[in-house]
Amino acid sequence: LKYEYGLKQTIKNTQLAQKMTQQAVYIYNNLRTHFSLDLRKPTEVHLNPNIKYKSYRKNNANLPELTI
Repeated sequence: LKYEYGLKQTIKNTQLAQKMTQQAVYIYNNLRTHFSLDLRKPTEVHLNPNIKYKSYRKNNANLPELTI
């Protein structure tokens, strides 16, 4: 996210940094397509369990589901 959305630059205050980060995460998850998801968006794949995608996870550890 730092390089793709300009978050590596010095940001003048914390409030602006938080807003820029929220916007970058929204774009990354809802608007940007991903090759590993067959050019689908992460939100689209997350909401449809029938869509297959390539996982880059190196182990089969059962990780707890994240809640926001």
